[in-house]
Amino acid sequence: MKNENTKKLKEIAQKISETTYLNETDIFIILTLMENSKITNAELAKILDFKDGNSVAYHIRSMQKEELLDRYTLIPNWKKIGLSTEFIILAEAETEEQLLEIEKIHIMETEIYASKIGDIVVTPTISGCVILQNIYHCFGDKIMAIIIGRATSDQDAAVYCKNYLVNKYPDLKINLLMNKYKTVSEFIIDTNVVKKVKGFFHLSEERSSHTINELEQLES
Repeated sequence: MKNENTKKLKEIAQKISETTYLNETDIFIILTLMENSKITNAELAKILDFKDGNSVAYHIRSMQKEELLDRYTLIPNWKKIGLSTEFIILAEAETEEQLLEIEKIHIMETEIYASKIGDIVVTPTISGCVILQNIYHCFGDKIMAIIIGRATSDQDAAVYCKNYLVNKYPDLKINLLMNKYKTVSEFIIDTNVVKKVKGFFHLSEERSSHTINELEQLES
């Protein structure tokens, strides 16, 4: 199974390298580290048929020097910790000026919060809390802010959305989305989730064969 996964990763690395300036080896190292950041240089060297782990270390150092790799980070199991709800809030503005004004307020409040409390934004609710993960200010076909976070429950996420954002920014159109499962997470397909959801929808092998045929037609 490991050899099969390696083969697939190498094929993906080849496809990406054809349209980027990185070579196939560097792309493969990045993809492998994304799947398993704990893999050793010696293990990678064996997969790549390198003499030893020093060659892999050279590739990694070169990519770090070019700022292609930032750092290795741990991924907490937020559900087991107690923050079971992952949510996305779309805060849509009618005009660019409206969102820019809100962005100014947000930047000022964020700076004050960081200086007085810390770098992690935690908002207490009646029964739990909300922790903000990412906030994006987006300009394009729709002018909006996208807020991604974790909450101790669906109710806590809803309370945060309504009592904090809706009340504070009444002119914005705000939509709350609860993430229930992800088939792709941090660029990697979660095959365990796919199997569970496939069973839930009672998807047959016949449908899988049909999809494979469609993919082959696209690639031909």
